[in-house]
Amino acid sequence: MNSKHAKSPCCGASIRRFGQRRRQCTACQRTWTIRPRKRGRPGHRLDLTLLRRVFVEGFTLCQLAGRHGRGEAPAYRKRFRHALQRFVRLPAPQVIPAGPLVLLIDGVWFQFGGRPWVLYLMALKACRDRHAVFLDPLLLPGTEHVSHWARALAALPPAALSRIHALVADNLPGLRPLAATHGWTLQLCHFHLLLKLEAVRRGRRARTLRGGSVREELIQLVRDVLDLPPGPRWHRTVAALQHRARGDCGTQRIQMMVRECLRNLACYRAYRDYPTLALPRTTNSVEAMGCLLRDLFRRTRAGSTPRSVLLWATAFIRLHPTITCNSYPINRIW
Repeated sequence: MNSKHAKSPCCGASIRRFGQRRRQCTACQRTWTIRPRKRGRPGHRLDLTLLRRVFVEGFTLCQLAGRHGRGEAPAYRKRFRHALQRFVRLPAPQVIPAGPLVLLIDGVWFQFGGRPWVLYLMALKACRDRHAVFLDPLLLPGTEHVSHWARALAALPPAALSRIHALVADNLPGLRPLAATHGWTLQLCHFHLLLKLEAVRRGRRARTLRGGSVREELIQLVRDVLDLPPGPRWHRTVAALQHRARGDCGTQRIQMMVRECLRNLACYRAYRDYPTLALPRTTNSVEAMGCLLRDLFRRTRAGSTPRSVLLWATAFIRLHPTITCNSYPINRIW
């Protein structure tokens, strides 16, 4: 629009030129610039030194603020908060590996106001690589549910989602249909299964459970079924485990877990059925990241609200993007 037809924003009257970059209202003589500058202190380049001292070197804000004097502590915390928010607002810097991928997932539980929240952690591992790359986490209210995992998977980059061939996770109800929907191979975590069995067998409370040596034999059979290669010995072990699970061999809870293991045996042994994918047998790599995050919140006392948990967890993962993730040593054909 030509300037002679423009109207002033204050009075709606016609305007006139008032120099090169200013205009004037003909009614009230008010002037303004046509290219206003941004008000406030000019922004500086993002410096990761402060963030690295907290997330990498392990310092707390109280330790770092104490070096600058008692009066500088609030300003120091404010600078850290602004740097953290600007760093999280940037695009994710993680580089997704090339080639076919394996997705590892696990949830970290929190509680705010008596309500559970789950931080959904996801890592991508190339089949040919020994390291997994973590993606930005997702924090959702409620218990861990497969619908929330579907929402987290929908946030994955489409280029990476199309190259995922397998999923490694805990035995959460609904994960098998979710993996089948995407056409992924599902590998269930051995560690979670054995941990449940060990917790039943050797709990913190010393108590006498029925079954005795039969229960010990049952747990050893579960280990053999998960680890042995296909062959006559493995088939004999499966038959013995099925026979024990139907008999009186311990509590009903341990029998239920053994029967569940037998039902999902193909998912627990996917690492042997698909050797070219180099699947890890556990989600310990993601569990390790969860332990690091809990240690961070315990040390810094930063996880007081869901927003702060997501901010600090995202920044920590971006500064620790990779973790070692070894697969089971099976002779693979590439």
